[in-house]
Amino acid sequence: MAPRKTGNVTSITPTRLTRYIALSNHKGGVGKTTTAMNLAGALVLKERKVLVIDMDPQCNASIAFNISIPKNEPGVRHLLKETPLPLSQCIYECGPYCDLIPADVGLADLQSELFQGPKARTRLRERLKTCEGQYDFVLIDCPPDLGALTQSALVAATEVIVPIDIGFFSVAGLARMMEIIEEIKETYNPELRMTGVLLTKYDNRTTLSSDTLDSIEEQRLPLFRTKIRICVDIIRAQIARLPVNLYAPDSHAAEDYAALAEELLPAKVIPLRQVRRKVAQK
Repeated sequence: MAPRKTGNVTSITPTRLTRYIALSNHKGGVGKTTTAMNLAGALVLKERKVLVIDMDPQCNASIAFNISIPKNEPGVRHLLKETPLPLSQCIYECGPYCDLIPADVGLADLQSELFQGPKARTRLRERLKTCEGQYDFVLIDCPPDLGALTQSALVAATEVIVPIDIGFFSVAGLARMMEIIEEIKETYNPELRMTGVLLTKYDNRTTLSSDTLDSIEEQRLPLFRTKIRICVDIIRAQIARLPVNLYAPDSHAAEDYAALAEELLPAKVIPLRQVRRKVAQK
């Protein structure tokens, strides 16, 4: 298991302006965790300092980074408690440019506590203030629902990436996803912005892929130019517990995640209000 940080988080000069990005979609299997891992890998290759936070009780991101912790070991659950552990005690090293705050199966027990009041859902945001400027990107991998853990992540984030896979039900669920983002923005986090919808499992040879793309464009939502194509090397890299750009650097998947990272440097973040204004004008 990777060593846990016991001191201050390693900083690299000059001081950074940290971007907090939630990877969120209430539908499962759309590529949230896959994107968190492989986007982190692509950013690391560009020498950006990255912190990944696993907010899912299924612990998929933690498993992907080969860090599994029991309930008594420090992790994101201990960070979200009313009396938390210091942030530095919950961070595990995954390499010179990448750190992880892992989840454990007991994380699900916190759901009801986080619903008890507005302050509970701001805990993650408050805890992350201590790492401001020490990372270029904080990537928050959300569970496949719109519960308290996802809401806590959206309260802490400044940006949202919504991965969706090719298919009717993914597109149909976008409207509800946009509603919850707007609710969090209005109630808790006026700084929250929609960075873009990310198409995953894309295959430009199929009409289903082109139809899905057309449906998203009809909703006038910000959409990444990059599309993550179907690639078996993504699965092989997951089994190897490596980002695809390290496991298969010449693969289509590595190329796609490198392109996604490039789009984020810098990202054109579009406020939801501006998106809705454009829709109204049309």
